[in-house]
Amino acid sequence: MNYPKEIDYHIELSSLKEFANKLIENKVVPIDAQHLFSVLKQAVINSEVAPFLRKPITQEHDGYYNKYLRLEEENNSNNVIPDFFSHKGDFYDMDRNLNFSRSYVNDEHFQVLFGLKLIELDSLKANIKEFLDFQLYDNYNGNKEEYGNFLHRLIAKDSISYLLPSINNEIQQWIKLNKISLALTYNENDVEIDSVDNTTNLIVDHWEVKKNQKINGRMSVEEIKHFFSFLYKEEYEKSSNYEFKPILTKDEVDLIFSNGLVIPAKPLENKVKLCIPPRFPKKVIDYAIYKFFNENSYSYRDKKDYILFFANYIEDYKNALNSKIALESLAKNITGEISKSVKINWDIYVPKRLL
Repeated sequence: MNYPKEIDYHIELSSLKEFANKLIENKVVPIDAQHLFSVLKQAVINSEVAPFLRKPITQEHDGYYNKYLRLEEENNSNNVIPDFFSHKGDFYDMDRNLNFSRSYVNDEHFQVLFGLKLIELDSLKANIKEFLDFQLYDNYNGNKEEYGNFLHRLIAKDSISYLLPSINNEIQQWIKLNKISLALTYNENDVEIDSVDNTTNLIVDHWEVKKNQKINGRMSVEEIKHFFSFLYKEEYEKSSNYEFKPILTKDEVDLIFSNGLVIPAKPLENKVKLCIPPRFPKKVIDYAIYKFFNENSYSYRDKKDYILFFANYIEDYKNALNSKIALESLAKNITGEISKSVKINWDIYVPKRLL
């Protein structure tokens, strides 16, 4: 039996490369292979993934490295996007799973990647609206004004010459449905006005049934506070000119868990904001939340409850309160994937009885 392939709404390296090569081969739409290759290369480099082959100190007896030098020279004569590339003597894999975000590339390059992903989804007969919904939170943190401006630029004349009319129509419908203009942002949390009797009706929060709910788990409140003490204890960047600033202070961590692990009835009015130092990936915080959920949960089915809890207290996760789609998108991004660039000994923070 053939099962339908699950559609990935992330902007992912290997699938974009594979799809772009199909377009180049079939000459369906005009693709500048070299330009797209340069965009993908820069995104990979900026993502700080490790090369699969580093430049040797001496090349005299390194036949394996010399092999890739020869293969790269051969690739230069082909009008396709290759499986690897070199940068400063190191070789990087282009045939790997790597989700791109706006933080990896500039706006112009992100527009190219976004447009190519749209064409890929269109060729798969995927739901473009669901992709646009997903990307609103995956790359724009629910900021409809900023996202709307990006989409307006995307469908502007001559912005991307190969963007198909059918895709343009989908984008325009999405903009219209979400009531986005360059001057006005639609806010899902605004108060609705009843035009019949002129009374105000507050929109019911999608997480209404979760309010005042305690999340039961293995750790005590003090153990939870100790786990998240890494936010003010770990020094992530060290240099002679670096003044240590914690991601959150001890007082802020204590504030978050002042009522235990209970989803509050009302979000904290002045939410705490993560102080992310340069070159420190926010993914580490995502991983910490995932690890906490993994160590603390009894059922492993309540990850969204954990995200709702932190969304009520931390500015950087508040978009999960906006809609079910935003909550689901954030939940998908908080995984067990960990950045290799930051070394934290988690055994220090997990209760010894749980190790």
